[in-house]
Amino acid sequence: MKDLEMNKKPCEICGKNEAVDICAGCGKAICRECRKMEIWGSGAEDLTVKYFCPTCKEDPDVNPWGAYDKVFALEDVVDMTNKVRHAA
Repeated sequence: MKDLEMNKKPCEICGKNEAVDICAGCGKAICRECRKMEIWGSGAEDLTVKYFCPTCKEDPDVNPWGAYDKVFALEDVVDMTNKVRHAA
């Protein structure tokens, strides 16, 4: 993500905010508000955090687990944390 930080590239989804990550599905630059986080893993010791744009997150061909409804997700915790940080 260093290239985006240095270039201050705008989000390719909303166009309003500075991009902080790249979508793991389509490669678009995404801001904190537009990125959707998923944790992928094949075992307890093999976990990877991936960020998706809203479209790729819901696309089962790109993110097989993204379309499932979750009772509680880490993404919710991250969103709450980001809101608290911005309010402070």
